[in-house]
Amino acid sequence: MKSKLLIRGSVLVIQTAIFPYYLLFLKNIGETYSAFSLLYALFALSSAACFYALTWIPHQIPMNRMYSISLFGLGVSMISVPLAVNIFHVSLIQCFMGIFQALYKLSEKEFDKKDKLSWRKENIHQFILQLIIVASILGAGFIFDWFSVHMLFYLAGAWYMVNSWLALKRNRAK
Repeated sequence: MKSKLLIRGSVLVIQTAIFPYYLLFLKNIGETYSAFSLLYALFALSSAACFYALTWIPHQIPMNRMYSISLFGLGVSMISVPLAVNIFHVSLIQCFMGIFQALYKLSEKEFDKKDKLSWRKENIHQFILQLIIVASILGAGFIFDWFSVHMLFYLAGAWYMVNSWLALKRNRAK
């Protein structure tokens, strides 16, 4: 239970800390607001399509394996962001991120159903997590000032992959 909360918290911190800078990256590569909205819509559309496609596929992939795959995929996607040179590359990254985000959300929901978390405990965890997120957003700003924004994406991608490894390790321990 503790390792699951640690992984979930780490992923939420990554997503929240990188999000404002990711939006800036999308805006800069898109050059117009319509291109920016198209790129962001691709993420939502690919995520929705993945959710829909998963309703037609029988549950042959174990949830814990899907969890690890989703984290690894998100890590590879984040590491690819600084390598994107044009809007087409970013479109592909957005689609892959949407798919892996859908897999992540689905596996999280399944774990919550299985673990039957209490509402009060979950709220306390969320409160502590939000405090950590505030610190990580501020920390990301300082990293961005000292290094390049690319460093932030590399760190986020590496942290996703570390969490993927932790998820695999957690599943083997069971």
